[in-house]
Amino acid sequence: MRDVGIVGAGPAGLFAANVLVRAGIGCVVFERLAEDAVRARARAGLIEHRTARLLERHGLAGGMLARGKTIGACEFRRGGARYVFDYQALSGHVHHLYPQQLLVADLIDSLRAAGGQVRFEVPVTAIRGLDEPVVVTGQGEQAGFGVVIGCDGFHGAARAAAAGTSCSGADFGARWLALLAQAPPSSELQIYGLHPAGFAGHMHRTPAVSRFYLQIEPGSRAEAWQEEEIWAQLESRLAVDGHPLIRGPITDRSILELHSYVTEPMQAGRLYLAGDAAHIVTPAGGKGMNIALQDAGELTQGIVELYRSGDSARLDAYSATRLPQVWQAVEFSHWMLQLLLAGGSATATAGFHEGLREARLRRLMDDELFARAFALAYVGPDR
Repeated sequence: MRDVGIVGAGPAGLFAANVLVRAGIGCVVFERLAEDAVRARARAGLIEHRTARLLERHGLAGGMLARGKTIGACEFRRGGARYVFDYQALSGHVHHLYPQQLLVADLIDSLRAAGGQVRFEVPVTAIRGLDEPVVVTGQGEQAGFGVVIGCDGFHGAARAAAAGTSCSGADFGARWLALLAQAPPSSELQIYGLHPAGFAGHMHRTPAVSRFYLQIEPGSRAEAWQEEEIWAQLESRLAVDGHPLIRGPITDRSILELHSYVTEPMQAGRLYLAGDAAHIVTPAGGKGMNIALQDAGELTQGIVELYRSGDSARLDAYSATRLPQVWQAVEFSHWMLQLLLAGGSATATAGFHEGLREARLRRLMDDELFARAFALAYVGPDR
């Protein structure tokens, strides 16, 4: 029996493997995709303060510090006006902007340099036994581990195997068209557009690539829109005189269904869930990758204590430690989503919803105590 099996080579799984290998604990990472596909998977990019400090503490922040950038403010746009929210001034902290695929590439390279192993194109189809878990692969292999960390997403084998857990969630009945474009940022700040026709977002990724979001009506075929139509929608919803959008070729598009789920507890026997296998949070607020990495940070500390001293107290308390913080992130994302989402067609209900959006924005801009609480939740200071 080997020490630790990790299912999924996303940020959480790769971070955990790096920490464990450097602590002298043997582990194997199983990943269903090819390495090129994992390195190219472009998703998140906003790294909050406590996540950045976590990476730094374990010597895994080199790429982020060298090639990323920091940002301490964002802007909301509504009715042709800009509302700059300086959360650094309110909280004393900043975000790091570093695309997920670059962080993942760094973690793969650092794991190999430390002697760790990732088995790409080896899907895990089942996990049997919880006290002495056995990982079963699509090739029919079976490998036993003292501990298994499941980082293989909401529909992966780990969550399915976690007997005794329950999942609760909410579907917000809204969709975003998510886009990547070869276009430099149009603003020094990330932009949240609060238009009555629907939310639009402009998020930085690299000096030459931007992420955009468009709220779309349920049932619409937005994935088939022509580029001109997409840019027209973005410009309409993000329009501010003197601040035009910089266009570029759209290289990737996908549909995001907005929902949140939390699995409780986040463990079953010696199987522990992290990231999307344990919880899904909407993109509002950029919390998903951050809480996944923080899950892995807590898990690895518990595993190190178990293998070094035989003390399982911290590992046993993993769910009790992480769930309150997970729920805080989900609640923050939920609140922010209510600010971002438009109410839909021009009905009395939609008009009521627009009034609430306006009130929320005014409160964020005018109420210093509320603004500071929002800033701290958004940027994620160390606890």
